[in-house]
Amino acid sequence: MARRYFRKARFPGWLLTVKNAIGQFTLPLIVFQLIRTLLFPSAVDFFIILILLVLHFGIGHEYF
Repeated sequence: MARRYFRKARFPGWLLTVKNAIGQFTLPLIVFQLIRTLLFPSAVDFFIILILLVLHFGIGHEYF
């Protein structure tokens, strides 16, 4: 009986690459946006930092 290949990953390889890239690139953007929000606060800055946080923790990590 031949052994079948069992893939452990739920996502295709290119999507895992995108997830890893989002996880790496969002953290410096979050720090920059946090400094900018503290210096020049506006409503748009809060939405941008919220979107970056959702991307970082929702997509960049294994929460879904």
